[in-house]
Amino acid sequence: MIVYGSHYGTAKWYAEKLGEKLGEEVVSVDSFRGAKEPVVFVSGLYAGGFKGAKTFQKRMNDTDFTLVSCGLADPKDEKTRREIERNARAAFKDWDGPLFCVRGAIDYKRLSVLHRVMMWMMKTMIVKKGLEAESEGFLTTYGSRVSFCSEDQLDPIVAYRQKNERF
Repeated sequence: MIVYGSHYGTAKWYAEKLGEKLGEEVVSVDSFRGAKEPVVFVSGLYAGGFKGAKTFQKRMNDTDFTLVSCGLADPKDEKTRREIERNARAAFKDWDGPLFCVRGAIDYKRLSVLHRVMMWMMKTMIVKKGLEAESEGFLTTYGSRVSFCSEDQLDPIVAYRQKNERF
C-alpha cells in the first residue's frame, strides 16, 4: 500500500504514479486506517514538516515503512539531502527505514496566504543575508510556477521494491 500526505497535489501525483508502477493501492493519509504489512509513505515536505506525519504514525502501529520525501529543493545537493534526513529523523522518532527523495513543484498563485507569507519571509531573509548557492534556485523560481516532477525519480523506489519483497 502507498499512503500520501499532500497539500498541493505533488506528493499525491508521485504516489499515484508509484502505485501504477508497483500495482499497489494508493490512499490519502486521511483515509489510511493502518496496515499490517510495510507501506510506502509519500509526503510533501513543508517548512521542515512532513504533511500528515502525525496521523500516519498514529495509524501505523509500529509497522515498517519507506519514506518518500517530496519537496522543491534539489535532494541531489548534499546539504539539502542532510536537511531532509534531519527532518525525517525529527518527524519519525523511532523510524529507521529507507528514505527516498523526489523533487516536486510549486505554483505561487495556488499557495495559501500563510504559505505565500512564509515564502516572502524566506525570500526577504535570503536577500538580507546575501545569496548563497543553495538559495539561488529558490530566488530564481520565487513567485512563479515551476515543476521538477518526473516519473524517472521513482525508478530507485521501484528497483528497491523489486529487490526487497517487503519494505
